[in-house]
Amino acid sequence: MRTKVVAALVALVMLPANFALAQTAGPAALSPEQAREQAREENAYAIGLQAYLWGYPLRYYALSSPKAVAVGGAFLNDFRKYTELKTAKDRFVVTPNNVTIDAYAELDLTAEPVVLVVPPLAEQRWYIVQIGDSFDEITRNIGGTKGPQPGVYVVTGPDFAGAVPGDMTQIKSRTKIGVAAVRILAKGNADLPHAVEAQKGFRLMPLAAYLRQGLAYVPPEPRQQMAIYDGKAPADLRALDELGFAMSKRLPASADSDDSLVASFRQVGLSVGKGFEWQALDEPTRRGLARAISAGDKIIDSKWAAAGVTVNGWKYTFAGGRAGYDAGLRAALAKYELGAQLSDQVLYPNTGVDARGETLTGERKYVLHFEAGQLPPVSVFWNMAMYASDMLFVENEFGRYSIGSTTDGLRKNPDGSLTILIQKDRPADTANWLPAPAGGFNLTMRFYGPETPILDGSYRLPGMMRVP
Repeated sequence: MRTKVVAALVALVMLPANFALAQTAGPAALSPEQAREQAREENAYAIGLQAYLWGYPLRYYALSSPKAVAVGGAFLNDFRKYTELKTAKDRFVVTPNNVTIDAYAELDLTAEPVVLVVPPLAEQRWYIVQIGDSFDEITRNIGGTKGPQPGVYVVTGPDFAGAVPGDMTQIKSRTKIGVAAVRILAKGNADLPHAVEAQKGFRLMPLAAYLRQGLAYVPPEPRQQMAIYDGKAPADLRALDELGFAMSKRLPASADSDDSLVASFRQVGLSVGKGFEWQALDEPTRRGLARAISAGDKIIDSKWAAAGVTVNGWKYTFAGGRAGYDAGLRAALAKYELGAQLSDQVLYPNTGVDARGETLTGERKYVLHFEAGQLPPVSVFWNMAMYASDMLFVENEFGRYSIGSTTDGLRKNPDGSLTILIQKDRPADTANWLPAPAGGFNLTMRFYGPETPILDGSYRLPGMMRVP
C-alpha cells in the first residue's frame, strides 16, 4: 500500500518539478555549484509537495481540534452532547425544526484506548456513529444504513499492542488522535425530548476508567485540553512547521522508519520525532519547499473544482471519507468538506448559485420546487440547511436554520408538488419558508440514506429558481 502511495504522489509532483527545471534553465550552462543548488531546490520541491498534500488533513485537524475543544464545541474522550451546547451555531443542523441532534468528541489514543458504548434504544430511531482519523478518513461507521448495532467498542491507536478485553469490538485508528460523532434523528419539535434521552446512552471514556467504573464513570473537571501549535517558522514555511507539529502529536514514532513515505520526508527536515527542523535547511531547500506549499494550495483548489459533478447548480462529491491514494483530493475534501460521511450513508450536495448560475443573495427571492413524485429518494430523510460564507448558520428571528422532510408543518401543494421559499423577508405563510440573510449565502442539502437513483446519477435536485 505504501508503495502505491509513493508512486501516486511522485506521479503527481514530477511534472511540475520537471517543468520548473525547464523554465529556470537558461541557454547558458550552469556552473557545477549552480546545478547542485538547483537539484537541491527541485528535490525539496518534489518531496515538499508530496508532504504538503499528504499531510494537509493531518495539519488541518491539528490546528482546528484544540480550538474546538477549548471553546466547548467538542470534548476530549467524551461526547459534547446536545444539552451541553450553547447556541444554534454550536448545534450545527440542530434547530427548532430538528433533524438530528449531534454529539462530537476528539479521541486521544496516545496513552490508552477509548471505549465507545452504543446503547440499545427503547424505540426504533435512526442514528449513526462516525469514527474518523486525522487524515479525514472514515475508520468505522456504526448504525446508519446497517441498522442498530448496540455494543461496547474500543478504539485503539497505532501503538496499541495489547489484547482487547472481553467481547469488545476493536476499531483500529492509524493516528493517535481521532474524531467521533453521533447523529440521532429527531422527528420534529415534539420528538426532541425523546431524541435527547436516546443520545444520553452513547458514551465515551478511557479504557481503564471503563474497566474500573463502567457506566458510572464521570469525566474529571476541568476538561483535558489539547496541545496548541506555537511555532516560529518563517511565513513561507509555516505550513510545513504546522505539519511537523501535527506529525509529532498524531503519528506513531515508528512511522519515521516503518513508513517509507514518512521516512522520505527527513530529506527536507520533516519527521515525527523532531517535527520540522527548518533552521537546519539550506537556502535552495527552503526555496523549493516554499514553492511546494504555494503549488500545493493551487492543486488542492483545482482538485476541488474538478471533484464530483455539478447539475442545476448543485455540486455532488462522492469521495468523502475515502479519498484513498489521491492525496490532492483528500486534501481538498479536508479543506472544503471536512468530516464528510461516506456517500452511501449521507450525501451533501451544495450550491451557491441559482438556476441561471448567478450567486445566491438575500437581495432576491428564490424557490426550490419539487414536482409530484420527485422528492429526494432517501431511506431515512432529507434536509436543506442555510449557511453564510463561513459555513455557519445564519441567525434569524424566526429560529429556522434548515428545512426538510422532518420539518413540522411542511405543506405540499394541491397537485402533490412541494415548493420551498427561500428569502429574507418573512412571508404571510411561513410553513415552507427558509429564512435567508441580507447578503450572500449557500445551501447544503443532506440526503440521509441516499437511494440508488441519487448514487447512480439518475436523480438530481432541481435548480434554485428566482422569483420575480
